[in-house]
Amino acid sequence: MAKPNKDFKSKVETYLSGADHERFLSVCKQRHVTKSEVAREAIRWYLDNLDERKSGKNDSELSKNIKNMTDRICGMLARQGAQTGTLYELAWQNHAENKMQERFIAAANHVKGKMRKRLEDDEKAIAERMSKVIEK
Repeated sequence: MAKPNKDFKSKVETYLSGADHERFLSVCKQRHVTKSEVAREAIRWYLDNLDERKSGKNDSELSKNIKNMTDRICGMLARQGAQTGTLYELAWQNHAENKMQERFIAAANHVKGKMRKRLEDDEKAIAERMSKVIEK
């Protein structure tokens, strides 16, 4: 490698433990380069990757927030399911007294069909939007 030129502005000194210094010398010998070259490369690598390390912390924070939101949504869905189940059970008990079993089952099947179609339509719309984002 070329000797330092006028672009080099400062000198940096540091102390290493004996074990770290031996490892450092070993790397220099293996690569057949000077200690200065390895040190410069290490500093540049650290500076280049510093932002990535910070974004990794942000990603972990984002993952935590997404998990919290997911847990909250699941809890809300569980409560909604319990309430819907209660209403369904009350209606089921009432139909027996009024001898409306066929109408009750037909109504339940009709609602399930509407919900299934709604989910399929929503899933298609989401898939289309996601494909547009991925294509960009």
